[in-house]
Amino acid sequence: MGDELSESAASKGVGTRHGLVSARTGIADGAAVGSPRITVKLQLDLPGGARIGPGKIRLLELIEEAGSLSRAAEAMHVSYRRAWLFVQQINQAFDEPAVSTPEHGHGGAAARLTDFGKELIRRYRDIELRAEKGSADALSWIASHHKT
Repeated sequence: MGDELSESAASKGVGTRHGLVSARTGIADGAAVGSPRITVKLQLDLPGGARIGPGKIRLLELIEEAGSLSRAAEAMHVSYRRAWLFVQQINQAFDEPAVSTPEHGHGGAAARLTDFGKELIRRYRDIELRAEKGSADALSWIASHHKT
């Protein structure tokens, strides 16, 4: 199974950023509005083989926003099972869970982000922001040489 979202979900803009740099940074690339732009994708490769990237982080955000794993999965256009497997991968990668899940899956209490999960999102987004700000000049240069 792949680490992040399916190509189908990614092509719908789920869990992806559009623009040279994320809207969170406020850094403009000088490209015309509506033109294709370079995007940055941050993936953390953890010791032991686990990976945390934009899809899993977006899943965590949607669990927090939607209040359930099933609604988060629906919003990402992935199956409940796939979303559940991503949550298991995230929870197994760390010494404490990012998502508190019901004991028996469907019908139990809703999945909820833990304080650790909220902090994981915040730290990932901080790393992402720093990477984007630090590479803005290089990305602008690459964009200026890209064939359109």
